[in-house]
Amino acid sequence: MARRLMAPVSLMMFALAVLAVGCGIKSPPQPSSLLAPPPAQNLEAEPRADGMMVSFGVPGAPTPQRAVREVRIYYAYLPLTGDPACPPCPPVMRRYREFDLRQMVKSGPAEMQGGRFRFLDKNAPMNQEAVYQVEMIDASGRRGPRSSVLRMPRLVPAAAPKGLQAKASDKEVRLFWRKVTTLQDGQGSADLAGYVLLRKGPEGQKQLNMQPFKEPMFVDKTVSNGREYAYQVFATRQFREMYMRGQGSDWVSAKPRDLTPPKPPLDLAAASTKEGVFLRFTPSPDQDVAGYNIFRQKKGGPWMQVNQTPVKENVFVDKAVQPEAQYFYKVQAVDEAGNASKFSEVLDLVHLP
Repeated sequence: MARRLMAPVSLMMFALAVLAVGCGIKSPPQPSSLLAPPPAQNLEAEPRADGMMVSFGVPGAPTPQRAVREVRIYYAYLPLTGDPACPPCPPVMRRYREFDLRQMVKSGPAEMQGGRFRFLDKNAPMNQEAVYQVEMIDASGRRGPRSSVLRMPRLVPAAAPKGLQAKASDKEVRLFWRKVTTLQDGQGSADLAGYVLLRKGPEGQKQLNMQPFKEPMFVDKTVSNGREYAYQVFATRQFREMYMRGQGSDWVSAKPRDLTPPKPPLDLAAASTKEGVFLRFTPSPDQDVAGYNIFRQKKGGPWMQVNQTPVKENVFVDKAVQPEAQYFYKVQAVDEAGNASKFSEVLDLVHLP
C-alpha cells in the first residue's frame, strides 16, 4: 500500500516545485484601463483674432510603450444659443482632428512644447461656440478616456483701449485710459462688461482683477518702490458666466518710488578747533537715510552747501573757515530715493580757533 502512494505524492511535489519556479513573486497583471493614457490635463481654449487656441498637457510615461503618440481633438461648433435639438445638453462629437506627436515639430497650426500641446483651430467660426474633447493613444495603441467637454465662444473682440497712462508715486501706480464703446469692427456693443488689467513685474505676469471693473481707471497698491512694472488693459465682453478679453492696449511702464522725506537731524552743536569748525548732530531716525548735507552761511552772505557728497557720519569738520568770522550752520538728511528732509535748527558761532 505504501508503494502505491509514492507515485502520486512525488508527482504532486514535482508540480508544486514547477509552479514555485515558474511564478516567482510576480504581481497580478494590471488591467489595460490602468495602462492606457489618462485624460488630457488642463484643457484650455483661448479665442484669438485668427482662430481658437486649444491647449492641454500631455502626461509623461514610465516606458516607451506607454508614451502618448497620437492625440485626437473632437470638435463641434454651435450657435451661441446652444444646440437647437437639445439646448442644455453637450453635443455628441464625432468629428475629430488627429495628430501624430512623433512628427510634431512646431510647424503649421499645431505645436508641442514643454509637455503641452497647442493647436490653433482656424476653422472655429466667429460668433459661435466651439466645443472640444481630447483623446490620447499610446505607442501600444491603447486609447485613454476622453477628457471633459470644454466649451468656449469665439466672439468679435472689443476694441483695444486707447490712451493708457501710468503715473507712479509712493508704493502705488495710478492707471487711466479712454473708455471703450465699440467692438473691433467699429460697431457699438451693449455687452461690454468692463476692463481687466495685466501686469508684468519682478514676480512675472499676472492678471490683477478677476472680475472686470466698470470705470476706465485703477490704482495698483500691490507694488514695491524702486521696481519696474508694465501694464496692459483689455475691454471685455460677457457670455454667460465668462468674460472674454478683447484686443490689448499698448504696454506702459511705471516705477514707483519713495516720496516720503526722512525726519531731520536734531541737536546740532558746533565748536571751534585748530582744524576748523567741528559739527555734531543727532542722526535722523529713518532707516533709509543715505547721508547728510551740511549748509553754511557767512554773516551777510548766501547759504552754501559745504559737502560734495552726502556725509555718512553725524560729525563733520568745516575747514574752509576764517578766524573771528561769524558763521551759521544747518543740516539736512537725504534718503536713498533722493528725498531731502527739513533742515535742522540753525546754529551760529564766531570761529575762534
